[in-house]
Amino acid sequence: MRIQILGTAAAEACPAIFCECENCREIRRKGDPRDVRRRASYLLDDDTLIDFGPDAFFQATTFQIDLTKIQRILFTHAHLDHQNATDLMWRHRGYSQCTRSLKVFGSHYTLSMLLHRLTAEGESVSFDEVLVEPVALHAYQPSTDGDLEILPLEADHAPGKAPMLYLLTRGGKTLLVGNDTGYFLPEVWKHLEGKHIDIALLDSTSSLKYANQERGHMGAAIVVKVAERLREMGCADKASRLVATHFSHNGNSIHSELEAYFAPHHIEVAYDGLVFEL
Repeated sequence: MRIQILGTAAAEACPAIFCECENCREIRRKGDPRDVRRRASYLLDDDTLIDFGPDAFFQATTFQIDLTKIQRILFTHAHLDHQNATDLMWRHRGYSQCTRSLKVFGSHYTLSMLLHRLTAEGESVSFDEVLVEPVALHAYQPSTDGDLEILPLEADHAPGKAPMLYLLTRGGKTLLVGNDTGYFLPEVWKHLEGKHIDIALLDSTSSLKYANQERGHMGAAIVVKVAERLREMGCADKASRLVATHFSHNGNSIHSELEAYFAPHHIEVAYDGLVFEL
């Protein structure tokens, strides 16, 4: 399993466009490329995207990703920083020459919002017209697509809009996509029992400024709490990679500060372009 981190930011990106906050000024001044964060997205091997946001073109060209090889997109939820309907609309005949369908996975709500946004672009566009095949998923009900095993889990985020976490297994390796959530819900912990996780991507939106935030998103201290529980349950061992990601500029934390905080807890800090080979 190969995982490439394409984006590690929350909705506004880092530095946030037009923003004059202390953190964005520091990012621009310091010039550390790890602090320049695109909206969250991950590439699994060369055929699966987890989320497809407004930075998709920038990510694909920067990291030399051939999007014609993508067979499926798994959407965690319908927020605009994770769901880019506009670039999917360019699959329409007349804009692009596409010959095969692209599967998109998500909750009923997430898929309905995707269709709404496709039709709101000034044309009446169906999934069929853009060669998109929607696949509805339900929390805690496992599914498979080819050799990819998918277990959707309920996220503590955007109440009533069916956001999801994903436990993805392929070739004996397992990835937990755990961004855009607060501290995991009791039912999530129940479904993680007995599972071994090779890499977990954990929401750290609120970072160091709001370290104890545990609902909706997580702060850095709650990421540590989740990591400790994964280890206590035996879901993670010494070989497991536990990774903080999905940072907001409002968390007022640059990459080097996050590394210093998380290192004693054996938690890595993601940056755009980072690759894991499992």
